[in-house]
Amino acid sequence: MDSTRFGPLPNEIATRCAPTELDQDTDTHLKGVAHDFSARLLGGVCGIAGTFTVLDDLVAFLRCMLDSTAAPARAGFGPAWTSESLTVQSGSLEPVRGPFWHPAPGAAPSGGIWVHYGFTGTGMWISPSQQRWAVLLTNKLYYTRDRQPLADIRNAFRGLACG
Repeated sequence: MDSTRFGPLPNEIATRCAPTELDQDTDTHLKGVAHDFSARLLGGVCGIAGTFTVLDDLVAFLRCMLDSTAAPARAGFGPAWTSESLTVQSGSLEPVRGPFWHPAPGAAPSGGIWVHYGFTGTGMWISPSQQRWAVLLTNKLYYTRDRQPLADIRNAFRGLACG
């Protein structure tokens, strides 16, 4: 995963990024800068925003989650972390969540399909029981923050990719 990093990104890398939302202060779309106001206040990264990556790195990450021997080099996590991250950790709080993933909306609870959504539109699904993963790279913030159109697309994609 040599292209995954925290932002803000240097200009030579930021030029490869898709623009996200319109910054009202500069009247330009952000590129290589976290859209999240808290992250920007903290220098570009916080616990909920500021990570930038590419599809190849997401593929490596998800393959390693399903099979830790698939990593080309020693990963920073293993089967125990993967197993723990794909369990509900929120007790009776709603919505139920793990530390990184949560059960995929619209999927049967017994299906073991977990999802991680990025605020800007990315969705990653993983199902160890099916030995399957899927990634949907989208950009919901370019035009609007309205969640429903993208939620419909994400749910349809998950249904096709994972059941």
